[in-house]
Amino acid sequence: MTVMRWSLRKCDALLGTVLAAVVGLCFAQLPAFMQQYLQRLGGHVDEAQLSLTQITNGETVRALDAPTLQVLSVSLEQRVSVLEAGEQAIRGASASVRPFVFLREFDADIATATLRAFEPALPLSTAGLIYALTGIVAGWLVYELIKTPLGLLARRRARALVPERIEPK
Repeated sequence: MTVMRWSLRKCDALLGTVLAAVVGLCFAQLPAFMQQYLQRLGGHVDEAQLSLTQITNGETVRALDAPTLQVLSVSLEQRVSVLEAGEQAIRGASASVRPFVFLREFDADIATATLRAFEPALPLSTAGLIYALTGIVAGWLVYELIKTPLGLLARRRARALVPERIEPK
């Protein structure tokens, strides 16, 4: 029985470590993902500004009447404003709060496109290492939160299967 318990403890430690490592590696990719997102976001800002300039200068869509052009211009101005504000907020955030600012400011379409083209990177920056360590701790915590209730259920079930001992009088 001792060998069995030892083996189970080792498997438990291995599973916890593997989960922690996987979550840590995923967290370590956050700086690379945010950088690639910011590059894509910057491209969207530039394109929206170019479109707005072309519409304002009358270089495009000459077939539209003035009220329609006005509505289109206002819509593009709002889009440029939202994109620029998001980009500035993310770029201006410190490494410790950047993931939270990113989650608050991100554009789902841009994030989806970034994820499709995402290239994982080796995190050698301080932020990448901090995110990796945070991910390792989060992975261990998640493992323990999942394991603890399951372990309690298993022990309760094992006790129910073992017949009670009758103590001699």
